Amino acid sequence: MFVDLVFAVGWVTMVHLLFRVLDGPEWAYYTFMLAGVVAYFGFVSSLESATAGRERSEK
Repeated sequence: MFVDLVFAVGWVTMVHLLFRVLDGPEWAYYTFMLAGVVAYFGFVSSLESATAGRERSEK
């Protein structure tokens, strides 16, 4: 659960800073925020895959 929180805070901070510097349109800002949901599930699935691969190699 801590990893989830760190990912969410990191993603929102990154997008906020990026759009603060670039001054992009509002619709793109919210699209990037929504893309964080997809990125999160990709991150979690790759983390689970890596963990499962490590467990298989240890046996």
